[in-house]
Amino acid sequence: MKYDIRLLTKAADDLLRKVTNPRHRKILINYRRHAILEVCGRYEEILAEDLTVENPDYLMYVGGAPVPYKGRDRVEALYGSMVKTNICVMMFENELLRVDDTGFSTRVTFHIFMPAAIAIHFGAPIEAHQLDEMVIQTTDRIMVWDYNEDCKLTGENIWVGGASYRICPPDEVITIEECNRILMPLIDKVPKPG
Repeated sequence: MKYDIRLLTKAADDLLRKVTNPRHRKILINYRRHAILEVCGRYEEILAEDLTVENPDYLMYVGGAPVPYKGRDRVEALYGSMVKTNICVMMFENELLRVDDTGFSTRVTFHIFMPAAIAIHFGAPIEAHQLDEMVIQTTDRIMVWDYNEDCKLTGENIWVGGASYRICPPDEVITIEECNRILMPLIDKVPKPG
């Protein structure tokens, strides 16, 4: 079954239909825009001054160990490597999203599309004859994103649970090009409350 990439922003869209607080809406709109740009491989736009502070501070917990990404150069390198290795296309499922004056938190299942040759480095049980396949990595994550007084992203804190992997049939693969074709026309179609 091929994921409907338009559902990437479902939790944010559902909340935007309910939230009327202007600050909370700005944070959710920022997050929604960030998510779309990320899966489209457009990280330069994520780091633009209208969305993200000049020196963001990311902290990712993988296997219990913190991995910091401090400053624009380090965060930009992270996003750039995701595009270069073809692991930026992801789908969210069962997202539970909350927003407040300081940012948002979410609990979500991530499905990340990646080449098997890359997945093997994350611990995927890939056999030699599968190296040219695409894989879906599934993890549960908890994310807390912080925003400044101007509703710009200052940092991400992400806790990543254990991963499972499955070979993705070719007809289920979602590409960066598809994400751009399907999602970019929706980027400014923000749901209104009510």
